[in-house]
Amino acid sequence: MFWNPDLSKKSMTDIFTSILKGFLSDNKDKANTEKLASPLVKATVEMYKTITEELLPTPTKSHYTFNLRDISKVF
Repeated sequence: MFWNPDLSKKSMTDIFTSILKGFLSDNKDKANTEKLASPLVKATVEMYKTITEELLPTPTKSHYTFNLRDISKVF
């Protein structure tokens, strides 16, 4: 059996902030758009953590399974 622990909020924030800043660096208004990356990532990671803790899968709601692929789709 293989078990991989969940990433910490800081790790997820660092990873997705780097990805988003890299994407936004091609924008003409680079200075203003990069300022938005950190709060956007922080809010998304916080929402992801809340959802994974509160919307647990049950036999009737087995589709409530969330992983990092879901959060990566945002970015």
